[in-house]
Amino acid sequence: EIMPNWLRFIPGIVDSQDISLNISREMLQNNPIIEKIKKGISNKVLNEINTIAKKDNAKFLDFWKNFGAVIKEGLYEFNDHHEKILTLLRFENSINKEFISLDSYLENMVKEQKEIYYFANTDKDHIKNSPQLEAFTDKKVPVLFMTDAVDEFWLQNIGKYKDYEFKSISKGKVDLTKVGEKKDNDKESDKKIDNKINDLAILLKEELKDKISDVIISNRLTKSPVLMVAEESGMDINMEKLMKMHNQKTPDSKKILEINAKHPMIIKISQNLSNFDHKKISQIVLDQANILDGNVLSNPSNYMENLTELFIK
Repeated sequence: EIMPNWLRFIPGIVDSQDISLNISREMLQNNPIIEKIKKGISNKVLNEINTIAKKDNAKFLDFWKNFGAVIKEGLYEFNDHHEKILTLLRFENSINKEFISLDSYLENMVKEQKEIYYFANTDKDHIKNSPQLEAFTDKKVPVLFMTDAVDEFWLQNIGKYKDYEFKSISKGKVDLTKVGEKKDNDKESDKKIDNKINDLAILLKEELKDKISDVIISNRLTKSPVLMVAEESGMDINMEKLMKMHNQKTPDSKKILEINAKHPMIIKISQNLSNFDHKKISQIVLDQANILDGNVLSNPSNYMENLTELFIK
């Protein structure tokens, strides 16, 4: 137990003249000298790793890809090494194909950005094509990809880096209207929402009230018609999936359904509400949001029947 669990990949021998040869295991565990050795070794190892990171980035990235997820466990524990560990972290991101540090992220933050945006999802193929990223990509706002299962846990313990809090883009409301380069339609977006879109939102909220917590007009969707996000006070979508994967008793929490008021599908549905079965059209919208979120539909045959009927009409 000389090395903390999050440095368990490092073998070695400790040679010390300060420990008596005639000592029991119980005394050894409570020996203050042992505690100093533990702390000293952890600091020494972190300093050596940091030296590699500064001198040889390619070599460090090879190291990080092998052991980064283990080192992150140190952020989940309460210890004195959080600051040093945070400087070592490397993440893929939405801006380029490189692995970047938190300091590099701060350097690439855009005008008026006040939070560190991240997207947690262990499905690496899904994360880069998710509708969650559309507005961030459009406005060139950087997003860190948290693809290790441990990320969800240490984030709850750390909360922020330097003066910037971590903000999940799949949880709660995200308003980018004042962040980054101003778009021509930012100021007019609310004014251009047709009353029929509002009627659709009200209808969806009523028809799906047992399955979702709210329906709102999205300000983050640019290409996709719908999106599911967790409530601000609820469990992050990725965390909920991880808990279920490990057979943890996690109740299904109701999500927020966002609709894109400028998407042709949403516009078309809103203009023809009287021609559709409200229950079926609402279920189609919800199913599409789940599909885009990477969820497996509980009743895919029902979805196909409803979709076929929609096409025919």
